[in-house]
Amino acid sequence: MGEVMRRIGCVLADLAATLLEPQERDVVRGDLAECGVSGWRAFLEVLGLVARRQAALWSDWRPWIAVIAIVVPIGLMLSYATRWWADAYAIDIQIYTRLWDISYLKYPGWPRELALVFWSGTLSAGALAGWSWASGYVLASLSRRTGWIAIALFALILFLGTLGTATIARANAGAFAGHFFGVVFPRLIRFCLVMLPALWGMHCFQRASVSRRTLATGAVALIALTAAAAPFLESSMTLGRGVYLSGAVLGPDNAVGTADDLRPLWPISLVMVWPAVAILLSTWRRVSVSS
Repeated sequence: MGEVMRRIGCVLADLAATLLEPQERDVVRGDLAECGVSGWRAFLEVLGLVARRQAALWSDWRPWIAVIAIVVPIGLMLSYATRWWADAYAIDIQIYTRLWDISYLKYPGWPRELALVFWSGTLSAGALAGWSWASGYVLASLSRRTGWIAIALFALILFLGTLGTATIARANAGAFAGHFFGVVFPRLIRFCLVMLPALWGMHCFQRASVSRRTLATGAVALIALTAAAAPFLESSMTLGRGVYLSGAVLGPDNAVGTADDLRPLWPISLVMVWPAVAILLSTWRRVSVSS
């Protein structure tokens, strides 16, 4: 049993060492081997060194800006937005899979309704992925060597940010009685539309694998996409939190979600779009310096 515990400590020490810089990592491993330190003592030694290095890195202002400007506000809004997307389209998916019949296409309104649902779902999903990628890219540029802590906090807020709240879609209890749509689907959407794009964005920055022209074009496209998907984002912060709009906000038709509604939450789109603006400004600055 003691040998098993020693091996576990060695494995954890190696994992902790991966959080150090490559040159320092090799030195630390060599020092531990030379001193004959292994097992849980080696893990604690490496973990203490990692903690001291991280404390020094967090004395800079950039990681804190990443947390304050991206991790907390954008992570929280993406938490609500993905949950709202999952719940709203879970109902649509179930309606069309259970009640759909090909003969409905002969009625003029059905093809248009189906195309509208598909378009709005694709638009909002693309916006979620775009916001996440841009956030991950800027997060990596600000956090640098503290990026793994920042993305861990981002994931924590993303998956736990909606605890204690529910969407108005959940009033249809029958649609969410099953485990998949009630539990699995929202988490799957968060992972696929937020975490994967955010990690990809961080990877792209670290590898410098995206050209300035592509970055600038993508940033402009994301700004335009944000303008188009803004009503969806605003709904996720009201209907997606189980909050109905007051009568003062509803338009003359007194119906929720129509084009004549007032939009008091429109400024939240500025929060979501600022990583794209930061990318655009950084590419413009690099072009100006190189010219």
